[in-house]
Amino acid sequence: MSTKNRKIVQDISWIGIISALYVVITIVFAPISYGPIQVRISEALTLLPFFDPRAIYALFLGCLFSNIFGGLGIYDIIFGSLLTLIAAFLTSKMKNIYIAGIPPVLINAFGVSLYLSLLFKLPYLLTVLYIAIGESISVYAIGVPLFLYIGKRIYKDWRFSK
Repeated sequence: MSTKNRKIVQDISWIGIISALYVVITIVFAPISYGPIQVRISEALTLLPFFDPRAIYALFLGCLFSNIFGGLGIYDIIFGSLLTLIAAFLTSKMKNIYIAGIPPVLINAFGVSLYLSLLFKLPYLLTVLYIAIGESISVYAIGVPLFLYIGKRIYKDWRFSK
């Protein structure tokens, strides 16, 4: 196998592993992963595009498959996944790990709340608040400490600012 083909296989494998990890974490914590009040633990992984742009695709696919199992229908499957794709892309452009969490928090808070407030017949701004709090817990209380730990212990060459 050529070096180029080996790289393609490695990239696809890495994307598959991260996608599957996102799906498994979401489903294991399903009672708190879906709905207008949620803390989707798998969203801690939304910081990965800051370190590796391949994670953009992994998170999109992971969210897509997770939302298929979520029971909230086509709106969540399509729009939730596309919002994750946009947030992941923007996260990859951030300058340090602390601001890298801003896109997933804001895009999910304002975007996901658009359809969740309609589906659950809740006030939009209240849903924004609920989603923002849950996403902040996932990204900043779980994700940032996790990646700081991984960076110091496992990936000493990872940088936390660009």
